Amino acid sequence: MSIETVIASAPCRLVDGDVHAPRRTAGAVAFVVRAADQRNLTGRRYLREAEASPTADSVIGPGSNDMATPMDERLIEKIRSDMAYEFARTAPPEGFPAFHDISTERHTSTLFHDLEQEHLWTKTWVIAGRVEDVPNPGDYMTFDDLGVPLLIVRGTDDTIRCFYNTCQHRGAPVVREERGSSRRLRCQYHSWTYEVDGGTLVSVPDERDFVDLDWEQRCLPRASCDAYGGFIFVNRDLDATPLDDWIGPLKEMLDPFQTSELREVYRESRIVPCNWKVTAEAFLEVYHFRHIHSHDGVSVLDNRGAAMGLYPHGHSRMITPYSKQNVERAGLASWDDWKHLDQAGMRTIDGVPGMVDCTSTAVSLFPNTIIPLGRIGFPINIFWPVDKNTTRLDWIYYALPPEGADRFPDVLSDTWAARRRVYNQIMAEDEMNMAPMQRSMESPALRGIPINYQERRIWHLHEEIDRIIGSENIPERLRMNQLLAPYVER
Repeated sequence: MSIETVIASAPCRLVDGDVHAPRRTAGAVAFVVRAADQRNLTGRRYLREAEASPTADSVIGPGSNDMATPMDERLIEKIRSDMAYEFARTAPPEGFPAFHDISTERHTSTLFHDLEQEHLWTKTWVIAGRVEDVPNPGDYMTFDDLGVPLLIVRGTDDTIRCFYNTCQHRGAPVVREERGSSRRLRCQYHSWTYEVDGGTLVSVPDERDFVDLDWEQRCLPRASCDAYGGFIFVNRDLDATPLDDWIGPLKEMLDPFQTSELREVYRESRIVPCNWKVTAEAFLEVYHFRHIHSHDGVSVLDNRGAAMGLYPHGHSRMITPYSKQNVERAGLASWDDWKHLDQAGMRTIDGVPGMVDCTSTAVSLFPNTIIPLGRIGFPINIFWPVDKNTTRLDWIYYALPPEGADRFPDVLSDTWAARRRVYNQIMAEDEMNMAPMQRSMESPALRGIPINYQERRIWHLHEEIDRIIGSENIPERLRMNQLLAPYVER
């Protein structure tokens, strides 16, 4: 998969509430991956060198249709080795740090919620949609999940950009429909009009009535926008780390899945009365799995062998082996007899290893996205804060569309409808604890949250939150000790 980076043509950027002319930079990003024999406590690590010039004003062109990139066999063997180690160990690795309790106030206090709103959600990349959501020049869609109204539009140059959906006259939305198409963006309040390629102000009715109107300073402010594997990402910070650098070595897990070729199968959304981190943390460990996801006394996974990897920027992976009962049911010789299993006639993604069929293989994209990967496709679980005690939990399933089609039909096949029911049941089992956990965190009975070695991806999430907010901005009682840097694969 590639990220297509072009020089921005938009003339305005928003800095601390003011509009400024942009700092124009061109950039190219290249990654050189080499294997190394350096060992960490659970197996071989990989070293990567990033060579990049800054791309603060990056915008993107059409989504690429990449061919499959097979998963590195060395990575697969590392995961196998890590699983064997996890099964055999009798304690956490020697020298692994002791975690202090995580303060419940990080999940309950207005203070910490406000810190996240000010520092985290204004400075992080998030998935905003797909390139096929805006397939033609002039196509646009609104995006409000970062707390401010944003507008994603494909320009006449076939480049996708993100602007604030805020007219620079008196703040009315430039577009009101969630989706549409127009070669000019015209505010419906007073008809101030902007072009789609750079957000430049091109028309003001009754211009004669404005004294010294500076048109160049009244263009639409922008947010950073880029794409990876068909997914559009936005970041309110125009000086953000380039998306390619930010995803970094996590691409080793994502590249085999031809995500540019996938299309939406279905989507679900729930409002959950808990902090967004409560929902995210539920998917960062399998310590709970056999306790709430067992059926008829059988758990399909064995959490004792879960092999985890921590990546820079708060991302991570977790591959969990089948349980003994599920190994036998699948006709495998052992937990690591990884091979392609029958997928009941469903289309599969070429290049995905047998490991994915015979484990639970999941990755997390910081801060709010979990992807349980699969050879037929996968859901993307996204957690959006509504307020400090409320989360909107979305999951959108992506897969290869039926042969000869460019999308899935509105009425799903029986096979997909059955898969939807199964995954929705799993999500319901996870969801049932979230609201009660939030209530307990708000009570004096829970003095702190102790985290164990199996739950280290949760600690990794919180460490990155603190790094982005800035420890100096966080009261000492709420801070996280930065402990996991020696365990991050770079």
